[in-house]
Amino acid sequence: MPVAISQLKTDLGKISLEEGTEIKEVTVTAQKPLVRIEVDKLVYNMESDPESQTNNALEMLYKVPLITIDAEENITLNGQSNFKVLMNGKSSSMMAGNLKDVLKSLPAKTIKDIEVITNPSSKYDAEGVGGIINIITNKKSLSGYNGSIGAGFDTRGGYNGSLYLAAKLGKLSFSGRYYGDYYVQPQSRNTGNGEYFNNSDYHYSYTDGSNSYSGLSSGFSGEASFEIDSLNLISLSFWGYQGSYENKGISNTGFMNTDEDITRSYRNTIKSSTGYGYLTGNMDYQKTFKKPEQSFTLSYKLDNNPDHTKYISNVEGIVNYDTYSQRSENKSAGREQTLQADYYDPLTKKHQIEGGMKFILRQNSSNSENLRNEEVTSEVNKLDYDQYILGLYLGYLYKLEKISTKVGLRLERTWNDGISETAGIKTDFKNRLFNLVPYITFSYMPKQGRTLKLSYTQRLSRPGIWYLDPYINDVDSMNVSYGNPRLDAEISHSFELGYTYFTPKLNFSATSYASLVNNSIERITRIQTNGSRISTYENIGKDQRLGITLYVNYRPSAKLSIYSYAGASYTNLSANSGYAIKNKGFNYRMSLGSRWTAWKNGSVSFNGGIYSPNIMLQGKSSGFYYTSLGVSQYLLNRKLMLSAYASDPFWKEKKYSGEYGDITFHSSNETVYSARSLRFSLTWNFGKMDLQVKKASRGIQNDDLKSGGGNQGSGSTNSE
Repeated sequence: MPVAISQLKTDLGKISLEEGTEIKEVTVTAQKPLVRIEVDKLVYNMESDPESQTNNALEMLYKVPLITIDAEENITLNGQSNFKVLMNGKSSSMMAGNLKDVLKSLPAKTIKDIEVITNPSSKYDAEGVGGIINIITNKKSLSGYNGSIGAGFDTRGGYNGSLYLAAKLGKLSFSGRYYGDYYVQPQSRNTGNGEYFNNSDYHYSYTDGSNSYSGLSSGFSGEASFEIDSLNLISLSFWGYQGSYENKGISNTGFMNTDEDITRSYRNTIKSSTGYGYLTGNMDYQKTFKKPEQSFTLSYKLDNNPDHTKYISNVEGIVNYDTYSQRSENKSAGREQTLQADYYDPLTKKHQIEGGMKFILRQNSSNSENLRNEEVTSEVNKLDYDQYILGLYLGYLYKLEKISTKVGLRLERTWNDGISETAGIKTDFKNRLFNLVPYITFSYMPKQGRTLKLSYTQRLSRPGIWYLDPYINDVDSMNVSYGNPRLDAEISHSFELGYTYFTPKLNFSATSYASLVNNSIERITRIQTNGSRISTYENIGKDQRLGITLYVNYRPSAKLSIYSYAGASYTNLSANSGYAIKNKGFNYRMSLGSRWTAWKNGSVSFNGGIYSPNIMLQGKSSGFYYTSLGVSQYLLNRKLMLSAYASDPFWKEKKYSGEYGDITFHSSNETVYSARSLRFSLTWNFGKMDLQVKKASRGIQNDDLKSGGGNQGSGSTNSE
């Protein structure tokens, strides 16, 4: 007899069976909601989205509420670029520096959930002004063994493959995954114009060109656990990744005086290659107690993150410009060691406490060399940078039937020691930081499924090596950029007021927020007397934001789900230190999607969205829009899955533009890139599925580096 459950909690009472009664088959059919909103976070269920079988992780982020991605694939959380990305609750320095490339090469089908935490509690590091994106990977169940094999390709020439295998032998459980991906971005075309108000000889500029790139990446991960007894667990995990991509481009650049006579012109042909990798290992010991959920965890984590960039530039002087070839190479590496202890105790049903300590040692190094016409120039850049962080936190939760209050306090002490060498000149720099970070959240649940929440916290954003690295990138001598080893951490005050409403058919969330940063890290471009542009990072920003977000998920039937997200914010940016730059304006973003189980074991989906231009300190980027269609079908008793996905099927090409400037200059650019693509994938699942690889419930979460700087470059880190 079928039983329909239509409420959040359904009590069927006692069900009696006569002795000897045989049950032929029990089938539980349920469609997990794509989004669920908990007291302190929003969770997007990737496994419930059929498009995850064909897309990469970056493409799926377009659909996650509170996350926006512009046409240059720069990611913002709640309108801010200063956020932290975790993998299974643990930090990844690779994510901080190569976020876009890593997410593009990470198959979405390897992800279980994406958690969005806009106001992290005191148990998290104080880093991450905009909040935290936590990517939870699949931990497939197992008994004996099980696994899957997948492969796919797209119409641009890209292809991918993956392999997963897990097994259990007595008290020892382990699993492993490997994947590879080759991706291609067809040639794009770009044009640009500039006007420099304080320069008569190089008053106007123009540029046009094209560029294309392709990349190859692969990764592996694994985890294992050993149950000493019912109360003691040792778990291990590791994750590795390596990737590389090549970029080929050509550009024509010219300058004119106020009479519009050409005063300088040249052509630049560029080839670049970038290689990066990541290897991390984790060991956790968890002690549980007879009291449910009480636990003590001791963890150690080791990370290594090498990076290698090489540029070859051939410049042909046409008017008043030298002809030369230049080769620039930079090698950087980061090593991070973390020791952490956590204790959690649900004292009673009303009172819960948590506390812990963490020590982090970061060692960063960078070494670069420039050669012009195969001769070493004086622009040799080196950086050795060590950072020591000691953190202590305490948290307390008071929970009644309808009211909950969570408060916490985190103390962080930071020691930074570095030596920077540029053009033979060594500079020592040291700073000591002390931060006391409060956190408080108040929630009220008048009825089951309805919650009102108010929270306040402070967040920090420490610059990573991609912001600190003094490496001078002058592959185009008229557009030079480098990092600033003297940057300090940002400090943000964040407020949030939200309301959620849940029924089996309707999920609704409305959240208003405000944030204030007085020393934000901003990318600043200055125009030189010869017309060249010099860009670096400085703590000169004042960033004020007010906004509201709305999310609706409506399920009129078990087979159809419709979801929509909308957000609007007002941004006010200005520069400190007497630098007269200001910018302000409204932003909005909207998206609409649906998923329909149109036939047995098959589904179709649609998604679309539009974003307004992104406000930056020195300009704004273009607006952005997208659409996608997907179809999936299970075969062979759901062991085999076929999927097809179309990205932007209605546009062969798209345009992206931007305007930048201040009182000294104004520039604009436009890029035309290939939009339409079609992907196909095939996945085969085999083996049995009963148990899971156990993991410590709490582990190391180093959410204390500012994302971006390298290949991310979003918001305040955008390139002009």
